[in-house]
Amino acid sequence: MKLKSLLIGSAALMAAATGAKAADPIVIPEPEAMEYVRICDVYGAGFFYIPGTETCLKIGGYVRYQMDWSEGDDDSGALLGGTIGGGTFSDDSGGWRKLARANVTIDARSETEYGTLGGFIELRADAYSGVSRLGLPADYAPFSLNGLTRGAYLNQAYITLGGFFIGYKTTVWDQGLSGEYDKGGFDSAVHSVGYTFVPGNGVSVSLALEEHDYNYDYTPNVVAKVGLSQGWGSLAGFVAYDATAEEWAAKAFASVKATQQLTLELLATYASDANVYSVGYDYSLGGHLKYAASPKLSIGFGGQYFGDKHGSSADDWALGGVIDYALVPNLNTKLAINYVDGDSYADGSFSGFLRIDRSF
Repeated sequence: MKLKSLLIGSAALMAAATGAKAADPIVIPEPEAMEYVRICDVYGAGFFYIPGTETCLKIGGYVRYQMDWSEGDDDSGALLGGTIGGGTFSDDSGGWRKLARANVTIDARSETEYGTLGGFIELRADAYSGVSRLGLPADYAPFSLNGLTRGAYLNQAYITLGGFFIGYKTTVWDQGLSGEYDKGGFDSAVHSVGYTFVPGNGVSVSLALEEHDYNYDYTPNVVAKVGLSQGWGSLAGFVAYDATAEEWAAKAFASVKATQQLTLELLATYASDANVYSVGYDYSLGGHLKYAASPKLSIGFGGQYFGDKHGSSADDWALGGVIDYALVPNLNTKLAINYVDGDSYADGSFSGFLRIDRSF
């Protein structure tokens, strides 16, 4: 009797356990789907699709450290002054000036029925050597830029659709020689709206309305450019009307590949009188020769002549040499040495800089 009861009890217990397992099965959750970043090769290298969209994005920029050097000059109307940060300094003291810069670009593009829709942002932050002159003794004069030695700012921000563009964008007038001694006129960003037409065969035509005045002005400047790019090089012609000064300027640029390693650049400018697009003179002529000695090393030399300075009719000139060397991929160095002289100078003056860029 005891053995029978024990067997019946064991069978019941096993049946109960089996029933429990059948009622409560073990469920293994499936892994969540992962969306990997897709490469977008429609617009070139570096673009990727923003997850969940058909918009392609590219993030780039560079980190720069630059050391400018100048002998100084006793003429306040110096042709070059310094080149630090793309700006100028023309005080009498010579020596070193330093610049550290962070530059970040964001480029977004997608296709629409009206063409490519783009948005471009360039953010920049600069830190100069020295401190603000504000509140310091009059005889203490380290370099400062409008009383500031560091700051972050918006360098460009514009929208494109097909050939149309609108926003804060580098002027259509921007074009100069590859040297660091040259002047091609206004070359910074400006509020603008315009259109670029590309019919093919290397031809491009741009027309823009640019606003330089800081007021409620109904008369924007008008800038036009016609360009041609071929295997042998490129040509570009510019014309601009400054509505505030009621003066105009014209510029021509050519880049010719003499050989695979040797490139010749030529620049000519003319202005009816002083205006935002002039180089400060009625006319100028310049040339620059660049030799690619190797994939890493290039050497350039050239000069520019400036005639009939606005307000004084002085004639001046500048010479300069540049050495570019890529230490490793995305790490580039540039050494520039310039010399300026002419009627605006009591004596000729040397200046230059050493620049290190880490691009990404």
